Parts: sequence; C-alpha cells; structure tokens
Amino acid sequence: MSKHKRKSIVAAAVLSVMLLTACGAANKGAAPEIGTKVTEQATSETTEEATASKDTRVIKMEYGDVEIPANPKRVVVAFFQGDLLALGIHPVGTSFNDDAVFEQELGDVTVVDAFELNPEAIMELDPDLIIWNNTDHYDTLSKIAPTLARNYYDMEVKDRLAFFGEVFGEPQKAEQIMADFENKAEESKKQLSEKGLADKNVILLENQTKGVLRVFGDDYGRGGEIIYKYLGLQAPERVQKEVLDQQGVDYIDISYETLKDYVGDYIFSDERIAEMKGVEVWESLKAVKEGRLVQNSSGMFWFSDITSMNAQMDFVMDSLLKTAEGQSR
Repeated sequence: MSKHKRKSIVAAAVLSVMLLTACGAANKGAAPEIGTKVTEQATSETTEEATASKDTRVIKMEYGDVEIPANPKRVVVAFFQGDLLALGIHPVGTSFNDDAVFEQELGDVTVVDAFELNPEAIMELDPDLIIWNNTDHYDTLSKIAPTLARNYYDMEVKDRLAFFGEVFGEPQKAEQIMADFENKAEESKKQLSEKGLADKNVILLENQTKGVLRVFGDDYGRGGEIIYKYLGLQAPERVQKEVLDQQGVDYIDISYETLKDYVGDYIFSDERIAEMKGVEVWESLKAVKEGRLVQNSSGMFWFSDITSMNAQMDFVMDSLLKTAEGQSR
C-alpha cells in the first residue's frame, strides 16, 4: 500500500473518531445520523483498502511473503538487469554495467555498489522495489522498500525469467522470451552440424597471474552456459573430467606447462589472453597457430542474464562459423 493511501486511511479514521465524540457530547439523540456518517466512512475505507489490494501482489520468498507493488516503477536491481530489460522494465538503479551489451541502454541509471552495501545511495533513488542477490543485506534493504533477495545465480535462466515474469506481471512474456531463446539455440546447433562443427570441443580460458591460466566450466559465466549447455559443444577430455563432471567445481587453475593437456579444437578467452603472445608453449598450440582462438569481450561474457546470453550466442556462432569458412577456403 502506498504512503499516501496509508495516510488517507489514518486521517479518515481519526476524523471518524472526532465526529463520534463531538456529536455524542452535543446531542445523544442524533445517533442515527452519526451512524449513517460512520457507515459511509467505513464503506469508503473498505473500498480504498480493496483498491489498494489490487495495486499490490504477494511474492513468496524463503524468508516469507513479500508484498510488492503490482506495477513497480522505480526498481533497483543487482546483476540481472538484463532480465528486467527483456521484460520491458527499465530500472532506476543497477549494479555495474561496464562493457555489458546493455551498457548504453542503461546509461541514464544510477550505479550502486552491490558488494559493499550503501543503503543511503539506494534510499536516494526512492525505489518501490529492490531485487538483490545477497540475502545478508535483506534486513537493511527491506527497511527502504519491498525487497526480493536471494542468490539468483543459483537459478536456471528459465526459472529466473519465470520468477521475474511473476514479479512484474508478465508471465506469458517471460515464457515467450525463453521459448524464442531455446528455438534459437536449436537452430544454431543445426548450423554447427551442417558446418561440421558440432563435434568440436572448446576450452574457456582466462589469463590470471603470470604462469597461471584459469579454465572455466558451464556455470560461471564466460560463455560456458551457452557453449556447453545450449549449443551442445564438448569440452576437452580433461576439462570435462576435472571441471564439468565435478560437483561444485566452477573452474580450475592450470600452469603453462600443462596447457597442452587441456586445450583442444577451439579456445575462447577474453582480452587478457593477448598477454600470452610470445609465450612459447602458447604459440605452439595448434588452435593458436591455426586461428581457432576467439577473443571476446569480458563484459559481455561476465553477465548471465537473458539479454547477455542472447548476445553471447550470436557472438559464439558468428565466431565459429567464420573460422569454419576460413578453413574451407
């Protein structure tokens, strides 16, 4: 219920009490007339409460039911702003958008720190709904506005979109967005098969400190969810055994010396992989020598919302198809 409605209900209640007291003291015989006024007032309040209930919806969370506006207008969201954009929701505050595919689209929003909580900065945005990824911050944020806090990274994209569809009253739109994405993935798999790429394997690498490279699986961004889950491409054997097949393992670190044991047909990495140029073991890799190294934007592949995943799929497909065309010439 909005603040101005709560105030009007309280004011009406106070006025009713004043009327009863004043009229009762002046003339007890006027009770029927006073009763009529009170009944009218009660009816007015009941109508207003009924209207208010239509303006909210209840979302069930692990910590209890949360009453939120039926049509939130000022939303603050951490990390999954791309999901909201796909549903037509333009937030007033988000976590960082650097190098994301929606960076320009969200150029007018205030960036808030999603790691070190600054409640004053969020309060200044006057939100009517907060969507947050850290449940430890719930008690503080819920004092500012209705807050839906949970680890959204633990949710499959399909489930997360369905949840946001419920939150924003767009369940059918959320379902259609996911259906379109899955159809796009199936069509992309057919293209890979037609080009002889469906049986190729891919490693996701990230340059760390000198002498160390990080290998990612399918649950930690970097394109793994797109490449392994939706496009059905395989990981090299050791990556499969040591990362994807291991419960709770999102990545491993490997040394330059063991690199050849992990790398297969294709390498996907971010801009920092350019620092490997001139490293002998790196330059000797067949995938590097034959142009099957794909460098992507770290910002695009850091996010795992549906807007970013659509862009990631386009990038992966374009990169793979280009290499296939180049090798066929």
